[in-house]
Amino acid sequence: MISDTVNTDLISTPWLLAWAQTAHAHLTALLQTPRINLGHLEELLETQARALMLPILRAAAHVLAAQQPFQCPICHEPLQAEAKERLRGVDSVFGSFDLKRPYGWCPGCRSYWHPADSALGLQPQAPASPRVQEIAALMSVRSPYALAAQDAKRLTGLSPSPSFLHREAQRQGQRAIQVRQNDIALSHTPHGVAELSARSATAALGPFTLIIEIDAWNIRERDDWGKTRKLRRQGQEPERWHWVYTATLFRLDQRGKTQAGRPLISQRGYVATREGLEAFTQQLYAEALLRGLLHAQEVLIIADGAIWIWHLADERFKGARQRVDLFHVKEHLYELADILHGKGTQEARQWLQPLLGYLDRRKDGALDVLHHLEDLRLNAQPLTLAQQKALDTQVGYFTTHQGRMDYKEARAAGEPVGSGAVESTARQYQCRFKCTGQYWTVAGDEALLALATIRRNERWHLLYPHAAAAKTT
Repeated sequence: MISDTVNTDLISTPWLLAWAQTAHAHLTALLQTPRINLGHLEELLETQARALMLPILRAAAHVLAAQQPFQCPICHEPLQAEAKERLRGVDSVFGSFDLKRPYGWCPGCRSYWHPADSALGLQPQAPASPRVQEIAALMSVRSPYALAAQDAKRLTGLSPSPSFLHREAQRQGQRAIQVRQNDIALSHTPHGVAELSARSATAALGPFTLIIEIDAWNIRERDDWGKTRKLRRQGQEPERWHWVYTATLFRLDQRGKTQAGRPLISQRGYVATREGLEAFTQQLYAEALLRGLLHAQEVLIIADGAIWIWHLADERFKGARQRVDLFHVKEHLYELADILHGKGTQEARQWLQPLLGYLDRRKDGALDVLHHLEDLRLNAQPLTLAQQKALDTQVGYFTTHQGRMDYKEARAAGEPVGSGAVESTARQYQCRFKCTGQYWTVAGDEALLALATIRRNERWHLLYPHAAAAKTT
């Protein structure tokens, strides 16, 4: 119900009757139009409902604004009044309206404030209401801005321009970055670590294995835009592609299969950043705490074999088990078979088959593969320089990673043997960030990455408190 303090004249019987007569006239006219269907009726009634709700929302917004204490939102001291009714525009889901609210100066913070704005969820120098902020964010993390603007108009009745969605998504992305930074700051102190761990909600669920899968993918940015020819004349090739470091985290008991046998993870965490490896490490550690790192009986890190990942694991997750993705290991053997015996030949397949079996079925299969490669290096017929180099490379690879190739034991324990979950995660991000013709800036892609990630991590309510209320009703 609308509060009794809302202007009762606004919802008086004569006003409602006038609105009803107008809506009825539009509906009657539409029903006489040939070849209409239920969709036409829905759109008409949505439009009429917005006309009804807009003045009610405006009145209720003024009531809520008037209820706020006239004090600084930082130090909570009384403000020195500068204006009783300062005007600002608000774009809501029902339409635009003007809002009047008080304005004052805080001597302690030496800042001017509109106390009502933060209470209403309005951002500085931005007209969007909280629901419009959310719609802009949701549309923008899924589609390019031009397409998102078209979809928003069809689905909501709003008419945002692509530039509006871009500005609003960037603004919301910066808010998401701040939420992320708050968690990172907590992860730097014992008290903060305890707070993040307490939020994980896993302590009472019994022993579990926390799985962390790590990968990276490329995003295209506008480095030295417009300077390509100049740089090439100087012998420099402009860089366009840069790493987005990505991870997904989940409990082993949150991993299963659908009825059709397709792998499924019921709940997991996400990390994705363009800010570099150090920033990624901090973000990953904070997310791991939120996913129960301190409560985990075991931690297992799975990746494709990149050295930087194992350095990260040794530095930040000491004692965690490490596993290199089986698919990538087999790729190394396939490549070597092609070099030794010819690509796609029967000889290559025959040589490869027992080695793949070692990895899948033997307890120390990686060691058996390594011994086979070492014997080949010592006892084989003379090899070409390229073959010898390839063989030496793979001997080094298996020597380095053999302790991370426990695939038979992994299958027996019901653990993943590959990093498919994080590779799938990367592809899902890429559906938005690697569209044809897209170029990003670091500021632009990081804000949207943070926004997409807070959504995936089901912390949307930290940006939009009304989303939490809607979820519980």
